[in-house]
Amino acid sequence: MLYIEESNKSVQEVVDAIQAIVPNYKFGVLHIHNPKETLQSKGLDFNTECQILDVCNPGIAKQLLDEDMSLTSIMPCKISVYDNKGQTTIAMNSLVQLVDDINPDLIELAQEAQDILLEIIEEVK
Repeated sequence: MLYIEESNKSVQEVVDAIQAIVPNYKFGVLHIHNPKETLQSKGLDFNTECQILDVCNPGIAKQLLDEDMSLTSIMPCKISVYDNKGQTTIAMNSLVQLVDDINPDLIELAQEAQDILLEIIEEVK
């Protein structure tokens, strides 16, 4: 499942807002990917504003990894913010579904993290 929200803010305004509030939820932004800049640096014509934030709650991450290191394949969590024909869109894959595919025993912990991430998205939109 893909969670999608729209915002009247610009892509950069949403990204800045996420960076500002994630510490309030014990999350951090580990890295921000910018496909537009990356593709243009490779000589490709790509002009769509898009930023992908790698976000993580260290406590939850440690609990998940203590149980199953294969979960590293879906970590850190990603929140994508992009321009979709003039509308800023915020998107995130279902962490619960991703964890369920790997280790269904950890769904409750994944749900906890997902609920927080959805609350962050709701606050910044």
